Amino acid sequence: MIKIMTRSIFKKLEGMQELSESVYDKKSLLSKLKKELSAYNVFDLMRVQALLENDCRYLPPNYKKKFKEKMCEQIFSNYKIILSSDNFQNQELDMEQYNDFLKIFLQKLDDITASDTREMTVLYFLCAMYNLFITRTPPHPVGTPFPGGFCVEKKGDEYYCPVKDKQTENEEAICKFCIAKQDDRVK
Repeated sequence: MIKIMTRSIFKKLEGMQELSESVYDKKSLLSKLKKELSAYNVFDLMRVQALLENDCRYLPPNYKKKFKEKMCEQIFSNYKIILSSDNFQNQELDMEQYNDFLKIFLQKLDDITASDTREMTVLYFLCAMYNLFITRTPPHPVGTPFPGGFCVEKKGDEYYCPVKDKQTENEEAICKFCIAKQDDRVK
């Protein structure tokens, strides 16, 4: 059971408890994601965009451009896709994995003090939930660059990530939930 927050940082959801207790399959998860994301307005999204800009300000120029593009794809494209998503085959969720993900999500939120950063984190995690549990795709879109010049790739039906193995032991990373495999070119 996920602990209840005294004041929800979500816009429409009652908090982590609603994500924990009322999600049992892909359809119920999509319903909760839609409920929450429908509360975001253009000004919320502009704030998130500004925060993303700020977070990227010290990255090398070539890397920054591609990274920002892919993070915007992850957040803003997923936002639109989730809100318009109606037609999919409902399936069961791996509830143990889902609840483990919620624990990391909650821990991340507990560690953040700035309200704007929390809002961006919520949006990022909700979009990642869509990828990880509904579409079974990596939370980082194909082409997302990582230091060293490698990026997330898709070959056939398989996804490959250059940092998968290095991040699976990181308690804060959501990589352990990702379906991507380690890119063998990067050890």
